Amino acid sequence: MTLITERLHTKRLDKYNINIKTIYKADNKRLERNSNNSHNDNVINGIILEKDYYKDQKLLLKTYNFDPRLTYTFVFDSSDKKITCPNCGYTDKVKKFKDGCPYCHTYYNMDYSNKSLGTKYHYDQVVNSNIYSIITFIIDIIFCIILMYFYVKISSRTFNIYDIAKIFIIGGCLGVAFYYVFYIIDAFIVILPLEMYKDRQNQKQIAFWNRMNEQGVNKNTFFNNLNYELKNYYFDDQVNTNLIDYDIIDYLEFNDYVQNKNLYVKVKVKLRTITYLNDKLVKDEKIENFTFKRNNVSPLKLDKEVNIIKCRSCGASIDITKNTCEYCGSPNNYLQEWYLVRE
Repeated sequence: MTLITERLHTKRLDKYNINIKTIYKADNKRLERNSNNSHNDNVINGIILEKDYYKDQKLLLKTYNFDPRLTYTFVFDSSDKKITCPNCGYTDKVKKFKDGCPYCHTYYNMDYSNKSLGTKYHYDQVVNSNIYSIITFIIDIIFCIILMYFYVKISSRTFNIYDIAKIFIIGGCLGVAFYYVFYIIDAFIVILPLEMYKDRQNQKQIAFWNRMNEQGVNKNTFFNNLNYELKNYYFDDQVNTNLIDYDIIDYLEFNDYVQNKNLYVKVKVKLRTITYLNDKLVKDEKIENFTFKRNNVSPLKLDKEVNIIKCRSCGASIDITKNTCEYCGSPNNYLQEWYLVRE
């Protein structure tokens, strides 16, 4: 099993013979990990800088702008000390986790901080937007044409068709010539309200996680469960057969509610997907909403050294050691705290 992706993800990448090289930054070092295990550095609390997508050793796509609040750790040794899986809570010796968690098979060790994203992050988000480029070019041209209008109006004795033509031609040329200058200046103007908005959003998330902490919710566990569940969802052949990768590039909103004594969390995210279509990789960004339900199931009894629990989907009594419910077929990861609610 690869140390970067889950089994379903690995299967999808193998299907199209695609390797993802992920570049991390940790301790001011650039570190590299590959989905095909060709080269894997140890990473401790690293942020993702970029992802490079190769097919048959040919570079097809590079992606940037990852959420710097998410950090990743990929380090294992052969010692006998015990660790706990951040996804399902299974505890065992470190060496047993070499190929992922023996219980839930995930290899995620993520943490999420409430730190401010900073000016550079917002600047990069703005200038790498295609919409921003188009808007900037239009504003640039309009500004230069208006500037030329006042110049011609003041300096010319006449104002005829030739002067009008001069305004549009010279103004357009100046707009193209000074486009890069406008591009940089406009970015700093645009990011001010954006950064103020994101800081307010970040404060709301801090308040949300403080409230969740009071209810005994561990943030690190929630994010590992979230990503584990989304992996299983997006790389399910019944959902999508062409998706080869996805990244949550921003967590926009968190809301919680209680229904039938169960705690639910609705998460609004900005998602970037990479799809393989017609021998090309297609990048797309969209806003998605997901609902997660907290697992409140508890063991019913201990019978002949077998824990009998209630299936979280159909309510039937099942053996905790079974991977799926024999009645409804739902995955049985009893130790996992949060599950994606599929509608």
